[in-house]
Amino acid sequence: MHHETKRGQWDLFRSVRIRATAAFLVAIMSISLISCSDISDLFDRLTGDPSRLQENEPPVGNSNLIRLISSCLTDPSQIETVYSSIPNHQLDGMSIAEFEGYIDVLKRLGDGKGTLLSFQILKDDSRLEICDALIEKLPTEKELLEITVPVKLEYEGAEEGDSTLIYFQQKENGTLYLSSEWARQCVEMYRFSELYFTALQDQNADAVYSMLQNSYHDRDYSFSNSTIRLKAEEMCRFYLLRVKTDFKDYRLTAADITKIIYDQQGVLDDELIEYEPRTVTIHRSEFGVIVIDDVLTDTLKIRDLYLYAGITRTLRIGDHSNSAYFESLLGDPLLTTFSRIDPLGSSDTEATEPEYDLIVDYQTARINLRGTIDANGAWEGVITRIQIGSSGPDFSIGRSIRVGMTLDDFMTLYPFADETGFILITENDDQAYRLKIRLSRGAGDTVSGITLEAI
Repeated sequence: MHHETKRGQWDLFRSVRIRATAAFLVAIMSISLISCSDISDLFDRLTGDPSRLQENEPPVGNSNLIRLISSCLTDPSQIETVYSSIPNHQLDGMSIAEFEGYIDVLKRLGDGKGTLLSFQILKDDSRLEICDALIEKLPTEKELLEITVPVKLEYEGAEEGDSTLIYFQQKENGTLYLSSEWARQCVEMYRFSELYFTALQDQNADAVYSMLQNSYHDRDYSFSNSTIRLKAEEMCRFYLLRVKTDFKDYRLTAADITKIIYDQQGVLDDELIEYEPRTVTIHRSEFGVIVIDDVLTDTLKIRDLYLYAGITRTLRIGDHSNSAYFESLLGDPLLTTFSRIDPLGSSDTEATEPEYDLIVDYQTARINLRGTIDANGAWEGVITRIQIGSSGPDFSIGRSIRVGMTLDDFMTLYPFADETGFILITENDDQAYRLKIRLSRGAGDTVSGITLEAI
């Protein structure tokens, strides 16, 4: 009686499993054609012993393994069935929970792209090019990346050039499998990004600060914790005012062990008028640390187009000035240098009044102009560059930017200046201007030079 009960239970399990399998095989066939022998082989696996397949079980063929994984991306209800149909050695010992987590990441790669039509295992030359690029970014994982095989997925609604890559690993005998370490690292970065974007949406500056800290450890300069916290607060402000989509709406465009990349579509421009796309990358440094590349940029403020002498605002980059005005504001220069400009392509240099590059030097500042000189040696012209090269109480840009100030003090004015190499640009009256600072490296990084110029 006991044996008959167990047999009845097994028959019931087998009947239910066969019905589920039939629906599953239809889903697989909708992705790509499968031969009759392949279908028979898969069917035997799915309707056989319900326990996990052992290490000595023959592997699923490479194309069928990709079809099985791809089927989960279009129909997540098949995840458990697919997991039970793949030999343990081709899942590298992954648990069902680990497998589901990795499939969730891969599935998001195809969100919004429509029906999955087919796949293509990349040829050796393309494979090597991709894997070599990944190795360059993460040399510590060279051994794993050298056995990695990229597979390109083709979606019905994908835009031209919008390729979707997923990755498998390859054994010495040519059999493809999924590395548990690869899956773990991808899921780890995805979960990290989920926490990061959720913290920004919730305006949790403390959480954002804790996740940003590792992003500034490999620089040639150092930031204090207060500067990193300021960045976190400004990031929260940016997302509150400018990013109008939630994390679930970001498009995941790439996922591998070196990086994951998101496209944000609903981001207001600087004028808060139109929406524009934006890219955020979460990557793993060569030391294995997760780093956030969520780049914001600062625009040079109009107030910082002026040269100050003490607390007095004097000259503005781009303005027309003359020697008398310079002397009244700044005193007699230490040296004034003239260099005549010969008009290009002109043989008659006397036809027009000659132009000069003018350099006016003071103790801690140098000012360049382009203009003319009269018969008495007086000059006038447009200010094209202002440089402050050494510290002193005399000169600053915008009353706040001066040689000798600490990098942290400068960052309170422009929290994201580092993202553009400490070069800030603005446009005013159809003329672009650029401010660049030079840093003195070492304990307590300081500003050692300032250049403000028309471009």
